Amino acid sequence: MRVVVIANPRAGRGRARRLLAQFERAAERLGEDLELHWSAGPGHASEIARACAARADVVCVAGGDGTVHEVVNGLMPHPPPITVLPVGTGNDFARMFGFARTPDDLLRVVRAGEGARLDVIECGGRYAVNGVGIGFEALVTRESRSIRGPGGMLLYLAAVFKALARYDCPPLHIEVDGHETIAGERLLVSLGNGPTTGGGFRLNPDAHPDDGYLDACIVAGMGRARVLRLLPAATRGAHVGRDGVVMRRCREIAVSGARAFHLHLDGEYVGEQAEKLRFRVIERALPVLFAGDRPARLSRPRERIRAG
Repeated sequence: MRVVVIANPRAGRGRARRLLAQFERAAERLGEDLELHWSAGPGHASEIARACAARADVVCVAGGDGTVHEVVNGLMPHPPPITVLPVGTGNDFARMFGFARTPDDLLRVVRAGEGARLDVIECGGRYAVNGVGIGFEALVTRESRSIRGPGGMLLYLAAVFKALARYDCPPLHIEVDGHETIAGERLLVSLGNGPTTGGGFRLNPDAHPDDGYLDACIVAGMGRARVLRLLPAATRGAHVGRDGVVMRRCREIAVSGARAFHLHLDGEYVGEQAEKLRFRVIERALPVLFAGDRPARLSRPRERIRAG
């Protein structure tokens, strides 16, 4: 079996290098065919994945949500099975599953070949596996890139306060499955394949990554004081049902604005977008191997996924 490992050398402050050195030794001892690649900068993991896709039986991603995002974009539209060694900042994607934490666990996951086929969000030939953020959520993602310090939710909370100093609520025109229109000033639109974003904010708490639907959290424009009151509720999914919060489940959603709006895909800040964007779900497009029993976030039982 050919296992291709694509790793971010900056992930986990060097932890990825230590773990993968152990994994290389274990794979060699057990006779596995291992190919290890280190990404050199933004976009490089996609290039590596694209070059390796045809010869890989399994692709292991060592990094966080951003590395997973790049690798999947390099492998689509016909990806081999992937698994994740979660050593990044947010790890919202990995949080849904029982992914390997040690080199021995990683070998067991690869050899067992069990997991699920997950949905993928597609937008103009680019893909997201965990979620998409428009407006304030994406601005917070941009601000988080300039903050040094602890990762996870603490990082994103610090970024929230930076973003509050310069945010606005752009007028957006939102079309849900082609038959419902939601218009007006919006703080954010969050599309969830998974339930969490930003290191643990549960903006789409009922999302399942294999149910064939996008979950959408659409929040009306509001002032800073109200944003700060809503924020604690969003960490536990208790914002659902509050005034100004609209939740939808759909297969396709289109967003356009009278002026440019911020956008992120899987925590990767894309920039300010001026044109109409259309997001759709591609069902069961990504085979993923993971450890443990069936995760609560899946709507289907775990299945055997052929690798090699």
